[in-house]
Amino acid sequence: MLKNLRTSLLLPAELAETVNAYLKSIQETIPDEPFIGKITAMLNEDLKHLNQAITAVRLNVLVDDVAVSDAIRDDIFIGFRDLVDAYKRRRDPDLQKAHKKLWNVIEKAGTTLYYLGYTDQSGKLEALFAEFDQVEYQEALTTLNILDVYSELKQAQADFTDLYDQRLSADAGLDYPTLKEAKGRIVPHVNSLLNAIAILHETEPETYAGLVEKLNVITTQVMSTARARKTRSTESAENLSV
Repeated sequence: MLKNLRTSLLLPAELAETVNAYLKSIQETIPDEPFIGKITAMLNEDLKHLNQAITAVRLNVLVDDVAVSDAIRDDIFIGFRDLVDAYKRRRDPDLQKAHKKLWNVIEKAGTTLYYLGYTDQSGKLEALFAEFDQVEYQEALTTLNILDVYSELKQAQADFTDLYDQRLSADAGLDYPTLKEAKGRIVPHVNSLLNAIAILHETEPETYAGLVEKLNVITTQVMSTARARKTRSTESAENLSV
């Protein structure tokens, strides 16, 4: 007997992985069954839509990560700017000279450059780095003992750029379906597939026994995970209500 797949308990990624495993098992076992082939063709298309929807959700998470990374580089820049600025009150000639040299570059880049958009801010920071990486400015940073903070700022900018580039790449796949739409499309076809295989197994048990066994293993594993998660969720809710 073919085990029941309760799609309502599955996370979208679990559903995608399960359908993919089903399709692989079918291809290995009964690749030439015409009616099942028509359903699997639909499921392959459904699976593309579901994976696109999952990617879109991950893109939204990436947008949040970019915002966090931008806030980090803003904070480090402000700290770096203020450290340099603090040296304008020192009386030591070497410190005053180093301060003036560095502050001129910071003013040129913009003391409030963190108010700019992502790309404009990155451009200003990269221009600042191009000057500060020169030997004379490295010496000034060393004189003020803030070379380590400058390195932190450069790393924060590099981290931001990596995340922002990932987001831009993901943006190339816009116009994705929503998870609700994608799941609503694939679930009826999964149910149709399982019902068709159940009927075929009932009419020709020996022919389809191997496939049913493979599908049952897949179903058992994913439903075990889903039920365990539901149990943990229920227990947590009960504990909170005590």
